[in-house]
Amino acid sequence: MSRPRSAESHAAILQATLELVVEDGLRGTTIEGIAARAGVGKATIYRRWKTKEELFQEALRSVAFPLPDPDTGSVRGDVTGIITYNLQHATRNAALLMPRLMVEAADDPELFAVMQDVLVEPRREVMRTILRRGAERGEVREDVDPEAAIDLLVGPYIYAVLVTGADLEQVVARTKSVMDLALASLAPARPRSAA
Repeated sequence: MSRPRSAESHAAILQATLELVVEDGLRGTTIEGIAARAGVGKATIYRRWKTKEELFQEALRSVAFPLPDPDTGSVRGDVTGIITYNLQHATRNAALLMPRLMVEAADDPELFAVMQDVLVEPRREVMRTILRRGAERGEVREDVDPEAAIDLLVGPYIYAVLVTGADLEQVVARTKSVMDLALASLAPARPRSAA
């Protein structure tokens, strides 16, 4: 069997790394295993990455694109914009891969740290910005814990990806009404009108 060319081998190594980390965790994944899965020699990997962790970070970044900050003028519009952008730009495999990696990270401190740094924290920061703007506009109560609010808004999206197999239309349909309920719980109480 002939070995893949440079660009092909690079992509094959990144893909093999993600697949093996999902299967075996970061601790259980070896350079030897990655090389065998990608159809390359270990030397090819070591020429490009010093450590397995460095390789995994690049592999994760290859599927964890940055989120935009849509700033549509409403929290609902911003969150909908992020969900839509995420679904339009993530491949189906990437959308399914992320929840699996997060489950695996629960028992793997190294994997957890990389996931937080590369995937989770940058996305949560975009959501914090959206919620701060929402509070400034009066859409979100000032006493709302932003971390809990992020969980409330993002959790149904992750669940919908898992339940629908990352089908764009079904994810959007499932998350719309749940998002409206979540946003209603974050909004300031409206004064009751006089009887």
